[in-house]
Amino acid sequence: MEMKRRISVIAVLLVIIAAIILVYPPLQRRRDLNETLQWIDQTYNPPAGGDVFQQGHGWERHYVSQTDRTEKLTEEFHTTFSSRDGCNVVIYSETSPLGVYSETPSQSEYTFNLRDIDPSSVKIKRFDLHKDVFDCSDGEQVQLYNLNCNAGEVYFTSRDGMMAISEVSVRTFTKLTGADHELRSTSKSDEMWLIADDVNYAERLAKAWKHAVELCGGKPSKF
Repeated sequence: MEMKRRISVIAVLLVIIAAIILVYPPLQRRRDLNETLQWIDQTYNPPAGGDVFQQGHGWERHYVSQTDRTEKLTEEFHTTFSSRDGCNVVIYSETSPLGVYSETPSQSEYTFNLRDIDPSSVKIKRFDLHKDVFDCSDGEQVQLYNLNCNAGEVYFTSRDGMMAISEVSVRTFTKLTGADHELRSTSKSDEMWLIADDVNYAERLAKAWKHAVELCGGKPSKF
């Protein structure tokens, strides 16, 4: 009788251990994902209740060179990030053109699931936003134009070219009224990016973004 009782106790303990082994990894992944998304939220977005000078890292300002060797600010881009139920995320982008195009600001909302992103596609693109030539991917141009590549974008694509990223955009024509005041459109894409005002932060953001994609089950493309 005592032996049967011991066997029963051992069997119960084995069942409990097996359950812990099965349940713990998903719980650990969920906690890791929540912490990673929270870090992105708290560092990338402006702090809640912050003043006008606390803008987060999702800023990009474009300039053009003038004939008198000065610079003119032409556009401002502002991007924020949020997650909905873990792996479902939203990137909100706002463009504020200046000068001759200042009457046509635009807002876009991009929604997708991180599991549909190819983690191997997460790259950093570097830019000098104070020159007429922005892209720093060409080393010869970097030297020729003496580019200061201190701005970056975390670029990524969906797996296997899926049109998995949905966009809803609104372009406002402030000088028009009625039906012509706004132009709304929807589309799908296989690529997206997170702008960053600092390339060092962009490198950290890229690592966190790739980690979140992998935690959500994102796999490299098959081709």
